Amino acid sequence: MSRGRMVLLSLVVLLAALLGGAAWYLRPIAPIATGYAAKTVCSAHFVSGRTVDDGLGDLPPNPLVPLLRMSVNPSERTVRTSLLGVWTSTAYATPGLGCTLSDDRPSFSAPTTEVSPPDPGTPWPAGDGPADLPDDVDGAALDAAIATAFAEDDPEGRLRNSRAVVVVRDGALIAERYGDGFAADTPLHGWSMGKSIANAIVGRLVGDGRLDLDDRDLLEEWDGEERADITLDQLLRMTPGLAFDEVYEPDTDATRMLFRPGDTGAYAADQPLVAQPGEHWSYSSGTTNILCDLAQDASGLGTDLAHELVFAPLGMTTATIEPDASGGLICSSFPYATARDWARFGQWFLQDGEWDGAQLLPSGWVEYSTTPVEIADPGTPYGAQWWLNAGPGGQLRMPSVPADAYWASGNEGQQVVVIPSEGLVVVRLGFSGSFSGVEWGLEPLLAGIIDATS
Repeated sequence: MSRGRMVLLSLVVLLAALLGGAAWYLRPIAPIATGYAAKTVCSAHFVSGRTVDDGLGDLPPNPLVPLLRMSVNPSERTVRTSLLGVWTSTAYATPGLGCTLSDDRPSFSAPTTEVSPPDPGTPWPAGDGPADLPDDVDGAALDAAIATAFAEDDPEGRLRNSRAVVVVRDGALIAERYGDGFAADTPLHGWSMGKSIANAIVGRLVGDGRLDLDDRDLLEEWDGEERADITLDQLLRMTPGLAFDEVYEPDTDATRMLFRPGDTGAYAADQPLVAQPGEHWSYSSGTTNILCDLAQDASGLGTDLAHELVFAPLGMTTATIEPDASGGLICSSFPYATARDWARFGQWFLQDGEWDGAQLLPSGWVEYSTTPVEIADPGTPYGAQWWLNAGPGGQLRMPSVPADAYWASGNEGQQVVVIPSEGLVVVRLGFSGSFSGVEWGLEPLLAGIIDATS
């Protein structure tokens, strides 16, 4: 063989090795990347009503993103994404249920629960009337406080990207502001705020006797194992002892569960014990999806679960929780609603579970939900699917905010904050990718609102 041929053969072998290595590396993460892109753009477009290009802006700064290829079919309501033509993922939009990653179009249909749209001439929350500033509120100070959520003045160059802020005092909508391209009628992604909705769903089922906090032997596949000792209370408080890697990186438990077609609750339920139930606290999206599977089974409501027990009674006409391919609601991560509807949810808890004269949550449920878990991280106090400002020792996560504050919280800085001592509900929605938790500026926002409304 000539030297030229030998060099060419060596180059071919090297190229094949490189391609094989790349394929081996991408095999576990490429379907997650394409699944994330298809699901994100599908929901942004078909749920939030945003343009496809705008939805693409919600993809993370990942080196694989420029290699993605996407097609959107408005008539079929699908988004298909591939990586260089392979590893295709498809998200299917179902009216009223948002988008689902699936190998085939899901067989479930839109929720059957009907809710009349709120009257724009009736004051919020019964209707959708405009915000009305009370005479005893310092309007300029309130505007200045809200402006802190939209200011891009971080010295490290991190962006807040606030999309909505809504302020409710004493049950009345008193102020709201929206980012460019967003409005009062834009349903927005709440991410893990769905965990607090899961709390409410379980609370309603506990109230009518279909579930009990002391229930054990929750899943048939746990029969005869230590996992059978896990209680409903431990799931709510994130202390079941199940393994789950709550890290949003390629090929972790969280991303495998959420961004590949399948059964999210079953994925979480299949995890082994790493601690005795009740003896270790660990925040886990998988735990919440087990809760919603149990609630769907106990109620027999299927994909109507959240609409029937939470959204319809509160008049949250824009709200949905997206299901997985099995029909299980992904309560951990995929709720959508307008800021005004998120505020309705917060107001319900401020009213101790009462709405329009009906006690929908059982007596004491809100107190239970906001009682801190003794073994949780003291720096981030936690109740039952709600975050708390005060830990069991009285330490405050946000010192300039009242101790009784608690909130639903989601990735990218989503919050529904309830402050009973001030009669306040504050909603903030955004896309603060570089900030974590409340660090984007929740404390100064709340402190300023309190000062302006007290």
